[in-house]
Amino acid sequence: MRRSATDLVLTTSATRMGVEACADLIDAVLDRVGALYVPIPREVCEGRPADLGSLGWILEPLLYLYHEREGLICYGGLEELRLRAFATAKLAGLAVKAKVFGKIDLGEWDRALLGVASEPPRPSLAIGYFEPGVVVCGAPIPNPLELAAGRWRLLGPEQKMRLAKYIVQFLDLVVSSINIDEAYLKLAADEEYRRFARAVIHHMGN
Repeated sequence: MRRSATDLVLTTSATRMGVEACADLIDAVLDRVGALYVPIPREVCEGRPADLGSLGWILEPLLYLYHEREGLICYGGLEELRLRAFATAKLAGLAVKAKVFGKIDLGEWDRALLGVASEPPRPSLAIGYFEPGVVVCGAPIPNPLELAAGRWRLLGPEQKMRLAKYIVQFLDLVVSSINIDEAYLKLAADEEYRRFARAVIHHMGN
Protein backbone atom coordinates (compact mmCIF):
# COMPACT_ATOMS: atom_id res chain seq x y z
CA MET A 1 0.00 0.00 0.00
CA ARG A 2 1.46 3.30 -1.08
CA ARG A 3 2.07 5.76 1.74
CA SER A 4 0.51 9.21 1.43
CA ALA A 5 2.86 12.17 1.05
CA THR A 6 1.18 13.69 4.10
CA ASP A 7 2.64 10.88 6.23
CA LEU A 8 6.19 11.36 4.94
CA VAL A 9 9.00 11.69 7.49
CA LEU A 10 12.52 12.19 6.16
CA THR A 11 15.50 11.75 8.43
CA THR A 12 19.27 12.00 8.69
CA SER A 13 21.79 11.87 11.47
CA ALA A 14 22.76 15.35 12.70
CA THR A 15 25.54 16.20 10.25
CA ARG A 16 26.03 19.02 7.79
CA MET A 17 26.48 16.60 4.89
CA GLY A 18 23.32 14.74 5.85
CA VAL A 19 21.24 17.92 6.03
CA GLU A 20 22.65 19.05 2.67
CA ALA A 21 21.52 15.79 1.06
CA CYS A 22 18.06 16.10 2.61
CA ALA A 23 17.75 19.73 1.53
CA ASP A 24 18.45 18.65 -2.06
CA LEU A 25 15.74 15.97 -1.86
CA ILE A 26 13.24 18.38 -0.30
CA ASP A 27 13.93 20.88 -3.07
CA ALA A 28 13.20 18.16 -5.64
CA VAL A 29 9.94 16.88 -4.10
CA LEU A 30 8.48 19.99 -2.47
CA ASP A 31 6.17 20.83 -5.37
CA ARG A 32 4.58 17.38 -5.14
CA VAL A 33 4.35 17.37 -1.33
CA GLY A 34 2.94 20.90 -1.22
CA ALA A 35 4.22 21.77 2.27
CA LEU A 36 6.78 20.24 4.58
CA TYR A 37 7.88 20.90 8.16
CA VAL A 38 11.59 21.49 8.73
CA PRO A 39 13.42 21.47 12.11
CA ILE A 40 14.35 25.13 12.10
CA PRO A 41 13.39 26.83 15.39
CA ARG A 42 10.28 28.96 14.96
CA GLU A 43 12.08 31.95 16.47
CA VAL A 44 14.56 31.92 13.59
CA CYS A 45 11.79 31.88 10.97
CA GLU A 46 10.03 34.71 12.78
CA GLY A 47 13.18 36.83 12.50
CA ARG A 48 13.89 36.92 16.24
CA PRO A 49 17.48 36.85 17.54
CA ALA A 50 18.58 33.27 18.06
CA ASP A 51 21.96 31.78 18.87
CA LEU A 52 22.00 28.28 17.39
CA GLY A 53 25.65 27.62 18.15
CA SER A 54 27.12 24.73 16.19
CA LEU A 55 23.61 23.68 15.14
CA GLY A 56 23.49 26.76 12.91
CA TRP A 57 26.28 25.31 10.76
CA ILE A 58 24.43 21.99 10.46
CA LEU A 59 21.11 23.67 9.58
CA GLU A 60 22.57 26.20 7.13
CA PRO A 61 21.47 24.30 3.96
CA LEU A 62 17.91 24.18 5.31
CA LEU A 63 17.98 27.86 6.25
CA TYR A 64 19.06 28.72 2.71
CA LEU A 65 16.29 26.55 1.23
CA TYR A 66 13.71 28.07 3.59
CA HIS A 67 14.45 31.54 2.19
CA GLU A 68 14.48 30.30 -1.42
CA ARG A 69 11.34 28.12 -1.53
CA GLU A 70 7.75 28.48 -0.44
CA GLY A 71 6.03 25.65 1.39
CA LEU A 72 8.50 25.04 4.22
CA ILE A 73 7.14 25.37 7.75
CA CYS A 74 9.40 25.69 10.78
CA TYR A 75 8.76 23.59 13.87
CA GLY A 76 10.34 23.28 17.30
CA GLY A 77 11.74 26.11 19.36
CA LEU A 78 14.81 27.39 21.16
CA GLU A 79 13.56 26.06 24.52
CA GLU A 80 13.46 22.55 23.09
CA LEU A 81 17.02 23.00 21.81
CA ARG A 82 18.09 24.25 25.24
CA LEU A 83 16.64 21.16 26.93
CA ARG A 84 18.31 18.89 24.38
CA ALA A 85 21.64 20.62 24.95
CA PHE A 86 21.22 20.21 28.70
CA ALA A 87 20.51 16.48 28.28
CA THR A 88 23.60 16.12 26.08
CA ALA A 89 25.68 17.96 28.68
CA LYS A 90 24.49 15.51 31.36
CA LEU A 91 25.53 12.58 29.17
CA ALA A 92 28.89 14.23 28.52
CA GLY A 93 29.37 14.49 32.28
CA LEU A 94 28.55 10.81 32.70
CA ALA A 95 30.97 9.96 29.88
CA VAL A 96 33.76 11.84 31.64
CA LYS A 97 32.90 10.08 34.91
CA ALA A 98 33.01 6.72 33.13
CA LYS A 99 36.49 7.47 31.78
CA VAL A 100 37.81 8.71 35.11
CA PHE A 101 36.47 5.82 37.20
CA GLY A 102 36.59 3.13 34.49
CA LYS A 103 32.99 2.02 34.98
CA ILE A 104 29.46 2.91 33.93
CA ASP A 105 26.62 3.17 36.45
CA LEU A 106 23.55 2.27 34.40
CA GLY A 107 21.27 3.64 37.12
CA GLU A 108 22.70 7.11 36.56
CA TRP A 109 22.37 6.74 32.79
CA ASP A 110 18.76 5.56 33.19
CA ARG A 111 17.92 8.71 35.16
CA ALA A 112 19.59 10.92 32.55
CA LEU A 113 17.66 9.25 29.73
CA LEU A 114 14.14 9.22 31.14
CA GLY A 115 12.68 11.35 28.36
CA VAL A 116 10.77 10.06 25.34
CA ALA A 117 11.62 11.37 21.88
CA SER A 118 8.85 13.61 20.58
CA GLU A 119 6.94 12.72 17.44
CA PRO A 120 7.65 15.05 14.53
CA PRO A 121 4.83 16.66 12.56
CA ARG A 122 4.02 15.21 9.15
CA PRO A 123 5.20 15.57 6.46
CA SER A 124 8.58 16.64 7.78
CA LEU A 125 12.32 16.33 8.02
CA ALA A 126 13.20 15.11 11.52
CA ILE A 127 16.92 15.06 12.30
CA GLY A 128 18.04 12.02 14.28
CA TYR A 129 14.59 10.40 14.23
CA PHE A 130 15.18 6.79 13.15
CA GLU A 131 11.85 5.01 13.48
CA PRO A 132 10.13 2.37 11.31
CA GLY A 133 8.74 3.86 8.12
CA VAL A 134 10.98 6.91 7.88
CA VAL A 135 12.83 7.72 4.65
CA VAL A 136 16.56 8.23 5.16
CA CYS A 137 17.70 11.07 2.94
CA GLY A 138 21.14 11.85 4.38
CA ALA A 139 23.60 10.33 6.86
CA PRO A 140 22.06 6.84 7.25
CA ILE A 141 23.22 5.61 10.67
CA PRO A 142 22.14 7.39 13.87
CA ASN A 143 24.90 8.46 16.20
CA PRO A 144 24.82 6.94 19.73
CA LEU A 145 23.16 10.01 21.26
CA GLU A 146 20.34 9.74 18.73
CA LEU A 147 20.03 6.02 19.41
CA ALA A 148 19.79 6.68 23.14
CA ALA A 149 17.16 9.41 22.70
CA GLY A 150 14.88 7.11 20.76
CA ARG A 151 15.61 3.62 22.08
CA TRP A 152 17.23 3.65 25.54
CA ARG A 153 14.07 2.79 27.47
CA LEU A 154 13.48 -0.24 25.20
CA LEU A 155 16.88 -1.84 25.74
CA GLY A 156 18.07 -4.48 28.17
CA PRO A 157 21.08 -3.94 30.46
CA GLU A 158 23.62 -5.49 28.06
CA GLN A 159 22.57 -3.30 25.12
CA LYS A 160 22.39 -0.23 27.38
CA MET A 161 25.97 -0.87 28.50
CA ARG A 162 27.17 -1.19 24.90
CA LEU A 163 25.31 1.97 23.90
CA ALA A 164 26.74 3.91 26.84
CA LYS A 165 30.25 2.87 25.77
CA TYR A 166 29.54 4.03 22.22
CA ILE A 167 28.35 7.38 23.58
CA VAL A 168 31.64 7.75 25.46
CA GLN A 169 33.53 6.84 22.28
CA PHE A 170 31.50 9.24 20.10
CA LEU A 171 31.93 12.19 22.46
CA ASP A 172 35.69 11.53 22.43
CA LEU A 173 35.59 11.62 18.63
CA VAL A 174 33.65 14.90 18.66
CA VAL A 175 36.30 16.50 20.88
CA SER A 176 39.21 15.23 18.75
CA SER A 177 37.65 15.95 15.33
CA ILE A 178 37.44 19.09 13.22
CA ASN A 179 33.63 19.03 13.26
CA ILE A 180 30.64 16.76 13.86
CA ASP A 181 30.81 15.40 10.32
CA GLU A 182 34.34 14.11 10.80
CA ALA A 183 33.41 12.50 14.13
CA TYR A 184 30.38 10.87 12.54
CA LEU A 185 32.37 9.49 9.60
CA LYS A 186 34.93 7.96 11.96
CA LEU A 187 32.20 6.25 13.97
CA ALA A 188 30.21 5.16 10.91
CA ALA A 189 33.33 3.48 9.50
CA ASP A 190 33.13 0.98 12.36
CA GLU A 191 31.21 -2.03 11.00
CA GLU A 192 30.56 -3.34 14.52
CA TYR A 193 28.87 -0.07 15.47
CA ARG A 194 26.79 -0.10 12.28
CA ARG A 195 25.55 -3.61 13.06
CA PHE A 196 24.76 -2.60 16.64
CA ALA A 197 22.88 0.55 15.54
CA ARG A 198 20.80 -1.37 13.01
CA ALA A 199 19.94 -4.01 15.64
CA VAL A 200 18.87 -1.35 18.14
CA ILE A 201 16.74 0.46 15.55
CA HIS A 202 14.88 -2.75 14.80
CA HIS A 203 14.54 -3.79 18.49
CA MET A 204 16.75 -6.83 18.00
CA GLY A 205 19.23 -8.31 20.43
CA ASN A 206 22.88 -8.81 19.58
